[in-house]
Amino acid sequence: MDVDIEQCRENDKIKELISTSGLPIKYIKILLRLADAIYLNAINYNVRIEDGEVSIILVSSKGEDNFGRFITSALTNVFYRIRELEKKHEDIHTKCIIHDDILEIQFRFT
Repeated sequence: MDVDIEQCRENDKIKELISTSGLPIKYIKILLRLADAIYLNAINYNVRIEDGEVSIILVSSKGEDNFGRFITSALTNVFYRIRELEKKHEDIHTKCIIHDDILEIQFRFT
C-alpha cells in the first residue's frame, strides 16, 4: 500500500475529500468529526473513498519517522470514538486490517 506521508499531514485536504465524496450528509458529518479526532490525537492519516466504502488509513503518530509507530493513548482515543459510533449508529460497521505496519479501518454503511 503506497502512502504519501506529506499528504497525511494535510487535514484540510482530507476533510475536503470527505466533504465532496458524494456520501449521504449523515456519514459526511460523522467522518468529519472522526477526522478531527484523529488529527487532534496527532495521528498521520489518510482517507480513501471508493464506491460508497470508506477506508481511514492510520499511518503513525506525528513525530514518528516509521510507519506503524503510534502513541497508545492516541490510538485508544480513536478506537473509543469508533466504538461509540458503532453503538450509536447500527448502520455503520467497521473492520480493522493491518497492511505492512499501516492500520486500515474500513467503514461500511448499510
